[in-house]
Amino acid sequence: MLSVHRPEAISLPRKPPSVRADSPASLYSTYSFYQLDNGSSSPSSPHFPPGAQSQPTVVSQPTTQSPSPTLNAPTTQADYLQLGITHHEANRLTESASCFEKSATLNGGCGVGMLMWGLTLRHGWGCPKNEKTGFGWLRKAAELALGDLERQQGMNSKEEVKSELVLAIYEVGQCFFHGWGVVKNQKMAVSYYTTAARLGDPDAQSDLAFCLANGKGCKKDRKEAARWYRKAVAQGQSDIGLAWIYKEKFQ
Repeated sequence: MLSVHRPEAISLPRKPPSVRADSPASLYSTYSFYQLDNGSSSPSSPHFPPGAQSQPTVVSQPTTQSPSPTLNAPTTQADYLQLGITHHEANRLTESASCFEKSATLNGGCGVGMLMWGLTLRHGWGCPKNEKTGFGWLRKAAELALGDLERQQGMNSKEEVKSELVLAIYEVGQCFFHGWGVVKNQKMAVSYYTTAARLGDPDAQSDLAFCLANGKGCKKDRKEAARWYRKAVAQGQSDIGLAWIYKEKFQ
């Protein structure tokens, strides 16, 4: 995936409307693309009504390094990705959208650029909203990340690739669950959530648990749901309202 300009000022979006923990570590750490007003452990929270507009929210972080000179004259996928992030943090969404598109398409594009461009299209950040096209880019990012993971088995960069892979897969699952750019299919969503959950993503674990607990896209299984909820909680997810997962019959 990306090998230069490791941005550390933002984190990739996960699911509205819950605030995710900073684990697993990704290219980004303290930025959420969702304007969050209410918390929920469910991917179908009533606090995030259909058609609601998500907006980027910048979380301040001390700046310790000057911007790379390449941002003044971007030439590579990584340059455009970094420049897009810089614009996005400053709420220059039109400029960031243009840069993310370049990162996704220049010389075949890079996986993170595809992911960012797909999310930008899905939510209409600085460009016309197009959930269908956004879904296509998210799915392409997931496929590319999976290929990178397979090629780098046993290499030191495996964990970095896995982090990006998990997010891309999780976002495709979100599209299927909510019907963003694709026909709503909770069974497919569960499939993607399961893959990401097994790779250790806490949001995917929490959403998979929600589906299992409520029979959304799968057979209802509260014991299995409790197991995944406990895994998510162990990684920092809230267990408010989940006291039942610790009961002996669900162990």
